[in-house]
Amino acid sequence: MHLFVYGTLLTVAEHPMGALLRQNATLLGAGWFHGRLYLIDDPEEPGNLYPGAVPSGYAEDTVHGEVWHLQDAATLIEAFDIYEACDASRPEPYEFLRRTIPVTRPDGSVIDAACYLYAWDTSRATPIPSGRFDKMSPDTR
Repeated sequence: MHLFVYGTLLTVAEHPMGALLRQNATLLGAGWFHGRLYLIDDPEEPGNLYPGAVPSGYAEDTVHGEVWHLQDAATLIEAFDIYEACDASRPEPYEFLRRTIPVTRPDGSVIDAACYLYAWDTSRATPIPSGRFDKMSPDTR
């Protein structure tokens, strides 16, 4: 199973859950999908900022990240579902939903990968026009 990450699980983010990913998966490299990236200010904990991506039908909208191959997919997905607050112990509607999306690799090939997409209202979120969470300017954070 493949997983596409675009935010706090990126290698450069140095998040503890990213460390779990790096210890139990193989980085296949960069990728992108047609979507819009936003900086979300946690409605339950204002000031806690994190990215959220939503699919887009516009060719110019792209979200960039990393594609990983998961060795023990069931165990990792369970841990990431809990982290992304979309496990069975949480009430619906979930803030993030795990979906399979087509991810384009630098060589133009397309691979299907699981991805956690933002599911709540983005009208108050800050757009990240570059589609790159790792390239955000300090004043955007």
